[in-house]
Amino acid sequence: MKQNKQNKENVFWKYFSGNNWIIPFSIIVCFIVILSFRLLSDPDLGFHLNAGRWILENLSFPTKDTFTYTSTQNDYIDLHWLFQVIIFFVYAISGYNGLSILVVILSVVLLFLLFKRNRILGIPLYFSCILFLMGFLIIEPRIVLRPEMFTFIFISIILLVLDNYYYRNIKQLYFLPVLMLVWCNMHSLFILGFALTGAYFISLWLKERKFDKYFFVYMFFSFAVCIINPYFFKGFTFPLELFTRFDSSNIFNQHLEEFRSFFQLDLFVFKNILFLIFIFLVLLSFLLTIRKRKLHELLLLSIFLYLAFISIRNISLFTIIAIPILGNSLTSITESVKIKFKYFNWNFVKKLIYFIFIIIPLLLILRLFTNSYYATTNSVNKTGIGIDNNVQPLNACEFIKTNKLNGRIINSLGYGGWLAWSTQQPVFIDGRLEVIKEALYNDVVESWNGGLSKLISKYNPDIIIYNYSKYYPWTTQLSEMADWRLIYLDGNSAIFAQKNYAVNIHEFDFSSLFPQYKIPENISDKEKQKVLNISPRGKFYLWVDGFFHKTDFTNNELLNISSFCILFKEYKIAERFLLEDIRRTKAANSYIYYALADIYKTAGDKEDALLCYHKILLSNPKNKMVLNSMRELQSVATDTAGTVPEKKDENEAKQLFNSGNKKYQNGDIKNALKDYDKAIALKPDYYKAYNNRGILKASEFKKDNEALKDFDKAIEINPDYADAYLGRGTSKYNLKDLEGACKDWQKSSLLGNTQATKQLEKYCR
Repeated sequence: MKQNKQNKENVFWKYFSGNNWIIPFSIIVCFIVILSFRLLSDPDLGFHLNAGRWILENLSFPTKDTFTYTSTQNDYIDLHWLFQVIIFFVYAISGYNGLSILVVILSVVLLFLLFKRNRILGIPLYFSCILFLMGFLIIEPRIVLRPEMFTFIFISIILLVLDNYYYRNIKQLYFLPVLMLVWCNMHSLFILGFALTGAYFISLWLKERKFDKYFFVYMFFSFAVCIINPYFFKGFTFPLELFTRFDSSNIFNQHLEEFRSFFQLDLFVFKNILFLIFIFLVLLSFLLTIRKRKLHELLLLSIFLYLAFISIRNISLFTIIAIPILGNSLTSITESVKIKFKYFNWNFVKKLIYFIFIIIPLLLILRLFTNSYYATTNSVNKTGIGIDNNVQPLNACEFIKTNKLNGRIINSLGYGGWLAWSTQQPVFIDGRLEVIKEALYNDVVESWNGGLSKLISKYNPDIIIYNYSKYYPWTTQLSEMADWRLIYLDGNSAIFAQKNYAVNIHEFDFSSLFPQYKIPENISDKEKQKVLNISPRGKFYLWVDGFFHKTDFTNNELLNISSFCILFKEYKIAERFLLEDIRRTKAANSYIYYALADIYKTAGDKEDALLCYHKILLSNPKNKMVLNSMRELQSVATDTAGTVPEKKDENEAKQLFNSGNKKYQNGDIKNALKDYDKAIALKPDYYKAYNNRGILKASEFKKDNEALKDFDKAIEINPDYADAYLGRGTSKYNLKDLEGACKDWQKSSLLGNTQATKQLEKYCR
């Protein structure tokens, strides 16, 4: 026994001793550790902690929803209960900092298990370095405190046990039932364990040409123990219900990005491109070494590649499955190449790759420390420890608790979990999609399209708290409701109170934002001109600067507040915040000048509007939209004389509009168009009907020229309607007017449309 242990230690030591790749390997491990040290920003964290506390306090498992007032009759099958109890226990001992450290520990455990699998398969250390760096860059968005992190670990442990059995005849299959028992009480993706063991069982059966009774017995028990959960057969079959989210007709799939297909992504960022390269390498190397590959490898790649393509949240699962398979294939290829080209000098290639994989992780570590890595990839993540105050509504929740606002709440989806956890009162909606169901979420979706008043009438709230950068249509609607008043605003959250509720709290004073964000309340014309004339720094300068200076995320809050103020028609406040962002970032975001130009144009300040247009032309001298706007300003005064047609039958128009929306969702395109036509005939100033009709003409009938007229009309009626700018920009892009498209998307983005922001990143850099 001692001899075997000593032999294993010697083999492990030999693997590293005299191996120069220990240096890049150590640096990559450091990179992964630092990558995992991140502020807690996941919107699900609140309800997971809340459920863990509830289970321990009540010493039972939830069966009905207790965290919302809208879904109390809905079943709550909480297969995450063990995860929730664990993280609440960690929180009770070490607070939020301990939860951040837990994420790091889970990442290191995952890395260790992948390393062990690579060792079993005889994959050289240099391939492990390359694959680990690439792999963790791909799965980086999913390195969060979710049950999913434990699923990554369970998958890796089970594959490690199966690899030991398949390749080394080490009989440790008795671990499988234990692992599956814990997994099925930790995360609903335990069903993937069936695919893992089934693939190896079939592969071994065909390889040995005989039925492996030993394997079958433990596989059977590993499946059977999954019934041992608080909900028995309901819990066992529950994962099948969750697969409905991957159906393109499902409303969650349509609106929540993580459920969308990889091919439906509007914007391909670095990690998506890296994933495509990873897939290409996996498939190419697999085909080149097809004779050496095993059946279980083919089965697993097929199953998990399918899952990755139908939903981007499954990309991490495929990556973890594929890393050892790709490493094994590449090892076989290099051995063949070395034999075929034995006289070629491989030392230069080895040294080049060696230094590349020292330099790249070191540079990435620097950008992680400054948070430039996350800022340039538009990620909400940030390096640090504890709670991310810029994402979680901590200050807004404190305002609610301090002022004892215990009334009924309507909230945005991402805030619900944290609100329930922090305020300990029922909320409107949270992220437990399996509990809230599609009908409630459909009410929310309709509220974005002018239906907020209907939502308010249905649920009768006292306060509304939401992430206004995502739910920007609510801001426009609330600004027009006399029965609601703004009582709180910060860089991400807004709280409105019903007119007769919490009368002791005064309406929000926008001037209070100036000292909070250290902005002078007044600015002289001379100082304003000085800011407007700041020369923007080049992209290369900003990239280099990202290695040395920490990213100031309060600048994002400045832009958020300015967008809110534009929607709320507080143009002076918006101007001050936009100017401050230019001053602090040294004009890093040239798109700000579009918003300022519109503000000055609205105020009749032609000189400053022209100056903003000139700043845009510095980076894009042939911008036709800007040039046309400048000609208009220089020749004649802006035509603001427009009359709003007399309203005919507003209620009937709204009914037709809603009818058109439903017909559109059900695929009845022609009748949806007729309803929009009738709504516009009854209410000629119905800008939302113009917008939706334009969307239909562009997307379904491919008549972008006609669609432009509808978008123009919607914008003419409501110059602050973000969706119309988004649609008009898309039609202009389809008509090959990229400059015009970029300007419209920029306007839409500044008005709070996140889809327009993605279009800018994709097409307008």
